[in-house]
Amino acid sequence: MSGLLVFVDLPGGELDDTGKGILAEGQKLAGMLGTSWAAAAFAGLSDATQERFRPYGAPEVLEIDAGPDAAGAPLVRAEAVAEAARHTGARVVLMAHTDLGSSLAPVIASRLRAALFTEAISYGRDWAGLTVGRQAVGAQVVDRRVWTDAGERDRDSLYGQREKATRLVLSISPRILSPAVVPGMLPGGAMRTRWAAPAAPDTRLRVVEEIPPDAETMDVTDAPVVFTAGMGCDRPTFDSLCELASLVGASVGVTRPVYDLGWRGFERMIGQTGKTVAPRLYFAFGVSGAMHHVGGITDSKRIVCVNIDPKAPVFPNADEGFVADLREVLPRLLERARAAAGAGAPAVRAVPA
Repeated sequence: MSGLLVFVDLPGGELDDTGKGILAEGQKLAGMLGTSWAAAAFAGLSDATQERFRPYGAPEVLEIDAGPDAAGAPLVRAEAVAEAARHTGARVVLMAHTDLGSSLAPVIASRLRAALFTEAISYGRDWAGLTVGRQAVGAQVVDRRVWTDAGERDRDSLYGQREKATRLVLSISPRILSPAVVPGMLPGGAMRTRWAAPAAPDTRLRVVEEIPPDAETMDVTDAPVVFTAGMGCDRPTFDSLCELASLVGASVGVTRPVYDLGWRGFERMIGQTGKTVAPRLYFAFGVSGAMHHVGGITDSKRIVCVNIDPKAPVFPNADEGFVADLREVLPRLLERARAAAGAGAPAVRAVPA
């Protein structure tokens, strides 16, 4: 029995960085709640993948056999995870807010009659219970809620008596997940337990095709790689940057001055007055690094910048910085990107001035 069940998606049967990150959060949350925990994944777990659960402290890995209809059937998967939570006696179900997690979480909460909180970026334990927070109103404010049944009790809620404690389904924003094994993280046994889920009542809803996201049109807040143009870019340089981004699958962002020029819309403006982003890689081209812009990129996993001014304030905020002229750098990058893509001509049409 476990008080916390951490659902881990295994794309291609492998434990990716998001999966490692949610396991790390599972150990942290279990310690905060003072409860035992277990990980859960669907059948197909290899021995090598199981070993990768150990550094993150998972004492047990529940391998869910949801039957042959589970693949591509989100309702079947959600029903199986909900039943696994009942089977283990979990009071909290934790998962990453990925495409799969965002589709499973509401159904699981409905089946368990649980409270639901999605896209959390923070949580903490205090006298009232478990306080969870997420960004709202264009990431300008943090919406906080309190789960009052965080303690081991049934009727002793601080906000009134109930016959039964309410479960919680909690999804964590991938932007705050880290695959790092930090000091103090205790390794676990990751003992595998196979469990067959009851047959799902309805398998009619199925995913027939998955369309990969388009870096040119996806919301910049969801983009894993962002190339941002600042005022160090003239119009030909900006068009070259857009072509480079298209070739390597990056999303294009702009600073406020570039937005004011009309080269991209407001939905591409990055900073405290625009979009707050947290990609795996943030590449700033000709961005000076004004305070209001840096405030919108601080959660990026890695920041790289190129600027001709060695005193630009962006450098102290970057993991790597290069003092160089974009008019010399971008043509070289484009040449290599075109060669790698097998393209000899621009991949995208420049935006009219």
